[in-house]
Parts: sequence; C-alpha cells; structure tokens
Amino acid sequence: MRFLVISDTHGDIDRASELIEQMHSLIDGVWHLGDHDRDLEKLADRYQYDYGLAFQGVPGNCDPYSRRPRILVFNVEGRRVMMIHGDGLTSGYGPGYLSSEAARQQADVVLFGHTHYPYNEEIGGRLYLNPGSLSRPRGGSKRSYAILEIENGRAYATLCEDN
Repeated sequence: MRFLVISDTHGDIDRASELIEQMHSLIDGVWHLGDHDRDLEKLADRYQYDYGLAFQGVPGNCDPYSRRPRILVFNVEGRRVMMIHGDGLTSGYGPGYLSSEAARQQADVVLFGHTHYPYNEEIGGRLYLNPGSLSRPRGGSKRSYAILEIENGRAYATLCEDN
C-alpha cells in the first residue's frame, strides 16, 4: 500500500490538492500529521469518494479544539504505524522523545510533523518519518511531502521536495 504523507499545511491545501489529483491512481490514501487538521477534512470531502482514497490524520498543536485523537496506532500490511504531530516530543528536527512513545506503542513506523523539516531515518529497526511542510518549510528546507510504502511486512519512505 502507498500513502501520501503530509503535515503542517496551516490552512493552505492548494498544493496538497494538486498532489492528490496527480497521484490518486498511485496511492491508497492520504495521511495528515496535524496543524490544521481541518485541512484533512477539506481534502477528504473533496477527494475521498471520487478517488476512493482513505484519509487519516491527527491534530497538531494549532488544533486545540479538534475532536480527533492526538495519537493513532494501527496496523497496515503487517507493520504497526503510529501517527502523532510530535509537539513536545521532538528534539531539534529529529524524533527526540518520540522513541519512548514509539516503544510503548510497539510501533514499527513513526509518522510525525511539527518541525516543518523533512526527516526520514530508520533507528533500531523503527522507521521515523516527518514529511516536512507543504506550505511553511523551516530550517532551510524546501516545501516537501513523503510517499510511504508498506507491503510484505516492510515499510519504506521517500521524501519529496516540492518546487
């Protein structure tokens, strides 16, 4: 299965919409890692039924009134995935304290946002992925997103810079 992973859109979904329209036949779903989780609802309303995509997401620190759970843990193709925005748990641009929560949740794949900086690294057999931000990159990074593939018990991600 293949997923478009985005984060920190902060109300600007134009590029996310373009990506979904371009990739809809190549992906199974869209995962949003917070900061304006209403953006996920708008994208799902626009594309879920037309393209048959699954939409999933968690709120971020800019979503204080969200009804969505702050953390989601679920299984996909034999991998345990944890989705979290990551505020208060990231260190610099990397996973920081997320590793202890990931271990507690027995996650194989940890998806996080918050830093607006792309990050893709396997540490101790666990994949940590931050797609960066499509609208407000930081730390000298460019606008970015990720493609996460999970199949046959393996997970791997590709970070994509956006022009």
